[in-house]
Amino acid sequence: MKRRGREVFSLSLKRMRFTIFAKLISALLAVLLPLSIMTLILNRQGSNTIYEEISKSVQSRDAFYLQSLEIELKGISQLMLEFVLDKELMEVGISEEPVVNYERTAQVLAVQTRLHMLKASSAYITEAKAFLPQIDRTVSSEAYLSSIPADEYDKLANNVDPNRVMAIGERLFMSMRFPVSASFDRKAVFVIAVELSADRLRESLMNIVSPNQGSSVLLNIDEDWKITNEQDDNVAQRLKTFAEKHLAGNISFGITPFVLDHTPYLISYRKSAALNTALLVYVPEEKILGSLHRYERWTWVLLGFSLCIVILFAVSIYRIIHNPLRRLVAAFRKVEDGKLIPIEADARRDEFQYLYHRFNSMVGRLDVLISEVYEKEIRSQRSELKRLQSQINPHFMYNCLFSLKRLIQAGANDRAYRFTLYLGDYFRFITRNADDKIPLREEMKHARVFVDIQSIIYGDCIDVEFEPLDNTYGELLVPRQIVQPILENAYKYALGPLISTGELWVHASESGGYLSIRIEDNGEALPDARLAELSAKLSAEGNFLEETTGVINVHRRIELMFGRGSGLSLTRSQLGGLCVEIRLQLDGNGKAGAYVPDADRG
Repeated sequence: MKRRGREVFSLSLKRMRFTIFAKLISALLAVLLPLSIMTLILNRQGSNTIYEEISKSVQSRDAFYLQSLEIELKGISQLMLEFVLDKELMEVGISEEPVVNYERTAQVLAVQTRLHMLKASSAYITEAKAFLPQIDRTVSSEAYLSSIPADEYDKLANNVDPNRVMAIGERLFMSMRFPVSASFDRKAVFVIAVELSADRLRESLMNIVSPNQGSSVLLNIDEDWKITNEQDDNVAQRLKTFAEKHLAGNISFGITPFVLDHTPYLISYRKSAALNTALLVYVPEEKILGSLHRYERWTWVLLGFSLCIVILFAVSIYRIIHNPLRRLVAAFRKVEDGKLIPIEADARRDEFQYLYHRFNSMVGRLDVLISEVYEKEIRSQRSELKRLQSQINPHFMYNCLFSLKRLIQAGANDRAYRFTLYLGDYFRFITRNADDKIPLREEMKHARVFVDIQSIIYGDCIDVEFEPLDNTYGELLVPRQIVQPILENAYKYALGPLISTGELWVHASESGGYLSIRIEDNGEALPDARLAELSAKLSAEGNFLEETTGVINVHRRIELMFGRGSGLSLTRSQLGGLCVEIRLQLDGNGKAGAYVPDADRG
């Protein structure tokens, strides 16, 4: 029953490996971690959504700017086309006569007036001109007549696209020639040109993004001109390279991260097919997504703070609940192992103080009960020993007196003398009422005296081989009279009734932490059924105080002193009769404990 209880308790401990402490921490993590993960996911999704909305807003802004610029430049182109059909300009351009009379002067002034109107039509026009190659003169909104600049005329006269913005040095121009022809074999009659204001275009770019937030670039890759607020030429060149790479093929717009001088930027780019011009707006990523990144960092800080709370909570639970509970469980395991050690109760003022005090009270009570049971067992052992002695002594005394009488009658005085010495040693041992435990060497010495007495009684009818005990085990403490009753049973029930010569063999050996003393004979009186019955009684549980058999008596006393696994076992002998094995458990080192007399024990 006790063994069954221990097995159940051990099984329950194995199932409790997922402790309360682990369950509490797991529950706390199960609450905090999903919330933190959901917060991170929502923050990431919010960041992606805001990024997409910002991207759409930026692209819409860029598209609106380019569309407005296209409309403005197309309006200028349309005005130049209408100006080409001007009557006065046509007459002045065709005529090769110098402007010296009143009529020609009036026509030139009318052209100049129209050029003033063309200039005033757009804020982006800084000057409007009409080149008259027939008379090698230029009429502008600012000057009456001047010579034709060769560098400007050559490039502007060859242009057939009125929407084309051309760069001449640092200046930007749009032009239209008459006649408009893809072939340049015919000389132009006149060329209308407008100079665009780079400053006004630069100011318009500032409406897209302010200088303190970022910058923008308006560039034409084919014409190799750019308008930007960026002062760093290296950055401008890198942006041009970026545009050539990202606006190749059919790609017309987009937004992407880009690193300039180790600073992350977001660059939005859009290409105008009508103007063959690209707009790039680049803003530091921190300006757009900085608040989102700060929010995400705060989310990570919150997650770290939550983990710190979990750790602090775990430490608190460990100190308040888990550690005291672990001490209590460890104390119970010691009780399970038979160590009744009280818990050292500290100055606690909680439920564990009550549990500790009640546990210590229980341990103290168990200690008292075990002491009482142990003393009861000791008294029962002594009672069994006295009972055994009372069984052996009268019968053995009668046999010895009869044998002594026979020796005296036969005149065997030497044998009678030795016989009386053996009897004196024998009765001195069994009547000495000192210790219940004696060294094994004294017990074996007493057994040898008993065998010597029997050898005189039986003479040469029994051959005895009594091997000496190893001195290593001489001081092992054993109950009194555990070998002699086995020998007496061998002589009485096995060797005595034999007609042929009897054989008795007493020897000892160590194996598996046990010392085995074997008494073997060649008797034939014990049947197999009786051997099985005695073996069953030896292995059965309970007290057999009603038994008068010396074997059961010896077995119970050895088992009481050495515990389960020790005692007697009955088997067939190598000599053909019965083999009685006395098993005595040794200490952890395989050695016998030192004998200490009762008088010297504290």
